[in-house]
Amino acid sequence: MKPNITAILNIIVYTSFISHLLPLVAFLLFKLKTKEKPLRVIFFYILYSILNESVGFYLQTIRSEQSFILYSIFTVLEFSFFSLFYYYILPTAKAKKAIFPLWLFFIIFFFIDFFFINKMTGFDSVAIGIESLFIIFMCIYYLITQIKGVTNLQVYSTSNFWIIITFLIYLSGTFFLYILTATMINDKAFRIQYVYINSFFNILKNVLLSIAMLMKPGQVKPEIKKNYEWNDYNHVN
Repeated sequence: MKPNITAILNIIVYTSFISHLLPLVAFLLFKLKTKEKPLRVIFFYILYSILNESVGFYLQTIRSEQSFILYSIFTVLEFSFFSLFYYYILPTAKAKKAIFPLWLFFIIFFFIDFFFINKMTGFDSVAIGIESLFIIFMCIYYLITQIKGVTNLQVYSTSNFWIIITFLIYLSGTFFLYILTATMINDKAFRIQYVYINSFFNILKNVLLSIAMLMKPGQVKPEIKKNYEWNDYNHVN
């Protein structure tokens, strides 16, 4: 007997939705009193993700054809949340100055693409693709500068490091999926694959964010850290 594909998809979708509660619960249990601004930014990102998923569920229930607007808003706010998080974890003023122009460029590009190129007609793969590339490159740059010269393992046990890993894996895994969505959304087989892949990486993202919330701020000793100015020591901002 062939398995009921609809039932399996429903289980996957509900599991993906419920998984958003994992990092929220982890934050409330282990980081509620934190003064770390990067983690507070991610906390609000988690809350927004839950709200976005809830509205998305409702739009699917009423079979709304305007759900693509929800994805577009999420793209802008996700990039904004990550940019603010990235700004807080950068150690030097010189590095921080590059974040606002990058964010502003993306916002301008998004609105031009959304209103004048895509013309609010459907899933905006271009904007999501650009957002993913920007965040992936930012994550890679951060990891390269963090790992360079490291002689201890404390850097790898910090919340900031795991959050970077989370976004890197999540956006790398869904990059081509989102790129293809605009042109293949009407293909039934593709929609099924979309649910499988997107749900899997959503669950993985939430598990990794939960792990990030379990990490304790670690003070790396400067004498064993060659690249000290990029030390991810989770300082209180």
